[in-house]
Amino acid sequence: MKVLITGANGLLGTSITKTFACAGITCDPLDRGQINWVSPAQNATLLQKYDYLLHTAANTNVEQCEQEPEACYRDNVLLTELLARACHEASVPMVFISSTGIYGSHKKEPYHEYDTVQPTTHHHRAKWLAEREVLKWLPDALVIRTGWLFGGRPETPKNFVARRIEEGLSVEHQINSNEEQIGNPTFSNDVAERLLVLIESRQTGIFNCVNSGSASRFEYVKEIIQRAGIGIDVLPSKGSSFNRKAQVSNNEAAQNLKMALYGLPEMRSWQDALAVYIGSELHQWISDQKLSINF
Repeated sequence: MKVLITGANGLLGTSITKTFACAGITCDPLDRGQINWVSPAQNATLLQKYDYLLHTAANTNVEQCEQEPEACYRDNVLLTELLARACHEASVPMVFISSTGIYGSHKKEPYHEYDTVQPTTHHHRAKWLAEREVLKWLPDALVIRTGWLFGGRPETPKNFVARRIEEGLSVEHQINSNEEQIGNPTFSNDVAERLLVLIESRQTGIFNCVNSGSASRFEYVKEIIQRAGIGIDVLPSKGSSFNRKAQVSNNEAAQNLKMALYGLPEMRSWQDALAVYIGSELHQWISDQKLSINF
């Protein structure tokens, strides 16, 4: 199998490339600059000799999307539409990475794939519209709704775990975190491994794909600080204290109902996945950070 992937250097794209390589699958990057926006029909030629297109690239800056919605819809909807059309014309299957944040605020329990979608931000509305474009052009596409992704290289600016560890090391006593918003911290390596299973079994349609269990941002950050061995307090705060422009739902938690109905095994808990990530991929980096400040 040979795969073309957007966002190859991103958090999830990196995990997919490594995971697929271990299975003998080549993943070639598709750069945005290669895409023809003026003559969309020509994009089908990009897919020659490929068995799948994996679209992981996205504008994930939720706050910026509220301030610049036109750019948000260009990056997250129009680009996806161009790629879906190209796949349709080239008869190449497509995988699209979406978000559990699109479900909205109408439930207190974790959302499943058959729940109503009511996005509350431009970013999440764009992801929902992009899903619809993909399934319009490609009824047999695979759409993955995932959660609060973590993983990757510590120097990556959007590495949430690494940035919280840096924050914890930079203060003497405490940091604050939102106790109201809940979601599924999810290891990018685990998503990549489950995605490979879904592709190899030729699954189609919409699947939630998150590590088991939900947590508040406060519980998540507290677990990060404890696992990193940093002796400070993590205190719960109200969401309003963070002054966000995007009205993100307080409930982004989801369950992998469709996978369960298909008999696929439950994904491991987010706590176990986080422990593996911090204990292996971040272990040396954390030690270096502590040494640099004489921790």
